Amino acid sequence: MLAALALRLGAIVALKSWEHPSAMEHRALAISLVKGTGFSFGAFGYYGPSSVQSPPYPLLLAAFFKIYGTDAPGAYAAAMVVNALAGAVTVWLTYLLARALGGSPAMGLVAAALCAVWPTQIYSVTYAQAIVLITACMTAVMLLWQRTISNGSLAAWIGFSVLGVLGALTEPVLLPIMALGGLLILIWPSPALKFATRLRNAAILLAAAIVIIGPWSVRNRMVHGKWVPIKNTFWVNVWKGNNPHATGTDRLVMSAEDEAKLRERRAAVSDTHMRGGDATMDDTRQYDMLTPEELARLQGQSEVGVEEVFKDLSTTWISENPEAYWKLCLVRLGKTLWIDWENPKSHNIVYVGGRAALLVLTIMGLGIALFRRPRWALMYPALLIGSCILTYTLTITAARFSIPFETVQFCLAGLAIVSIVGAVVPRKESREGEGEGEPMPVAASPV
Repeated sequence: MLAALALRLGAIVALKSWEHPSAMEHRALAISLVKGTGFSFGAFGYYGPSSVQSPPYPLLLAAFFKIYGTDAPGAYAAAMVVNALAGAVTVWLTYLLARALGGSPAMGLVAAALCAVWPTQIYSVTYAQAIVLITACMTAVMLLWQRTISNGSLAAWIGFSVLGVLGALTEPVLLPIMALGGLLILIWPSPALKFATRLRNAAILLAAAIVIIGPWSVRNRMVHGKWVPIKNTFWVNVWKGNNPHATGTDRLVMSAEDEAKLRERRAAVSDTHMRGGDATMDDTRQYDMLTPEELARLQGQSEVGVEEVFKDLSTTWISENPEAYWKLCLVRLGKTLWIDWENPKSHNIVYVGGRAALLVLTIMGLGIALFRRPRWALMYPALLIGSCILTYTLTITAARFSIPFETVQFCLAGLAIVSIVGAVVPRKESREGEGEGEPMPVAASPV
């Protein structure tokens, strides 16, 4: 954990990340909160109450704006320090998750070490965004679920409910699996859970949802005139991923000239390259391809009106281009599991090599976990990750979306590495005349 914290703080300082925080809509929302205009955002000639992002991260950023000054470098640096601390905690959670899923202490230690040093985990803290906090939250949720069904712990289930619902408020892609969790706990095979305990747990999860998400949903109903559970951007994102210029992400197809530039400095790890190279390489998005007629329809619309326009645009395009839509779904699946090749930051040897190594080790570890006895407890992580990947496949994806899944991959990679070492390194036999002459395993493991 200390090594992870040092590496992450070092990355923030080395890249001077506070100079380019890339805070997305969080910045504008935080500024509105500090100015006293509420949770408001402006787009297409409209400024008013917004649900373009959920409240946790803009509120955090607004707090730092109040302390250090609006849009001040110190505010962004503080947000990144919070990310670094969350990243260090994630290392500890990864070790505990590996143990809870069925790994030995050695496997947990390897998984934690991978989490501490992995480039994507380190680099993610250098942005004023919520992805690091979401990663920690998702890892904790999987750990606490496993502890609950293993020993029926009330404390573990309360932690699962609170962190899971707070995670869903921060990243709505978790909402379906958390809603499903209330049903799964009623039927999940577990000798530790009596029927009364299952009902109690379902009630606790429902109460957490009402207390944490309920007020925000009611606020959205009041300001938008319709029920918006968390974010009001579903159809906007569907359109970004499915339109005549779509690439599966919010980025456009990279030009041949930009690809050539990136090939020339693929091995570079400078801040300029890691942030996307020349500014012109990454300065256009799907919004820039809206036609004058489409812009006219959007101009002056509230967020609810914008959603309706993008719903019409996206559903019309999908219905008229079903084959292209399913091809884009496959592209999104590939970009989620592999890399977003339209993103200039992905054209880096460290990133590509890291993603390739982790994918190979994940596949190896998964095979070992499934075919050894006793098997690892992978059902809930599979449901959680699978529901997220399915959503991304059908709507829109981005390079950062895969970062929360990496902690489970580190667990499987730890299993693969320890298993390979155990198979390659010869076992140490006791010296003649010492002890009973039994072999000493390299690493004890329940799998």
